[in-house]
Amino acid sequence: MINEDLKQLTAYARYDGIYLAIIWTASFACLLGMTALPVLAQFSFLLTLSTPFFVAYRLKVFREEGRNGVISFRRALFYCLRVFFNSAIIFSLLQWLYMEYLDKGKLLMMVTNIYNSNEGKSLLAAIGIPYEQFLTALSEAFQPYSLAASSFVYAVLLGGFFSLFIAAIMSKKVKNRSL
Repeated sequence: MINEDLKQLTAYARYDGIYLAIIWTASFACLLGMTALPVLAQFSFLLTLSTPFFVAYRLKVFREEGRNGVISFRRALFYCLRVFFNSAIIFSLLQWLYMEYLDKGKLLMMVTNIYNSNEGKSLLAAIGIPYEQFLTALSEAFQPYSLAASSFVYAVLLGGFFSLFIAAIMSKKVKNRSL
């Protein structure tokens, strides 16, 4: 890639990564608010589900505005990977900040309440995990660093997987005209 093309791709991917991180943060906020208003769980799910469609749309905008309607698979893949990586960094940082300074155990309590019911305990018994051992592992998993790190890794891995399909669908080359 030429240096100017790389700068352009990086600028678009940086801004689109910020936009995607905002969507993920809104989804996380809806997940947290579902105890007060259960309909927020559906909004959280829909926002998460919209991720590949949003990235495909932003790739189309980049292709049409920044690349004059033409983008190779390689460049589209690099763009999508950068968007997912940038948003994963920002979202993980925001998630860590929330868990470290604002959460005060609320998210852990939400999950604990789910498994504290009879159905949750029977599910744990069916898969052979003692309830006390599950609570110990759960409290370790919901530490700010571990939650932010695992969400970063999942976002990058799923983003890489989705990037292959998005780039394959949205890449567009100039067709040769024969006279």
